[in-house]
Parts: sequence; C-alpha cells; structure tokens
Amino acid sequence: MFLPLIGPRLHGWLDDVVVLVYLLGAFFLHLRGAALAVALGGAGFHFLLTRFTDYPQGTFKVIPFRVHAFLELGEGLAVIVATSRVVPAHGSAASVFLLFMGVAQLGAFSFSNYDGVPA
Repeated sequence: MFLPLIGPRLHGWLDDVVVLVYLLGAFFLHLRGAALAVALGGAGFHFLLTRFTDYPQGTFKVIPFRVHAFLELGEGLAVIVATSRVVPAHGSAASVFLLFMGVAQLGAFSFSNYDGVPA
C-alpha cells in the first residue's frame, strides 16, 4: 500500500512462510497457555486465508487479493492486541515473538502490491 515492493506471487510464498514461522516459534519457544493460543490462532487464520485467496498461492480462490490485504492487516492488529492483553511477562521471548509476528503482518500489508494478480 505504501510502496508496492512485494508482488502477489512472492506474497503468497511469504504467507506460507509466516504459517511455518508461527508454528516453529511456538514449538521452539515452548509456548503455553495464551501465548500458544495466539500463535496457533495466527497460524491457523493465516493458513486458511492463504488457501482461500485468489492469487497464485491460493487453492480455492474465493477471497479477492485486495480483501486478503485487509484481513491480513486485521490479523496483525489482533495478534498485537492479544499479545499485549493476554500474554504474560511483557518482554518475554513469547511476547517479543508474537509482537514481531503482528508487526510483520503490518509490514506485509504496507509493502505488498494488491492492484493486480497475474494469471
């Protein structure tokens, strides 16, 4: 939106990487309780969003890529808010990881090109 550096094809691959990073972060940081719920919720939402978006990485191609952008923005904000409200120990590895993941979604929203999807 700010500076369209990431095209739809690359964005799709990055979406799959985000799911993997959520899951690996949850495993290696030994997340429990609310932190685990936020990480798995982010991974699950992102996985489904990727599968249902109409772009090269999508499987079912139901959600327009532009709508995907705003759903992803909402996910990033939800992860940030949930982390700051329900994840204990501000500054812990769990909260830093989840805040990073939320901010990364805002970055993807800011730097992706949502104008056109290649066939």
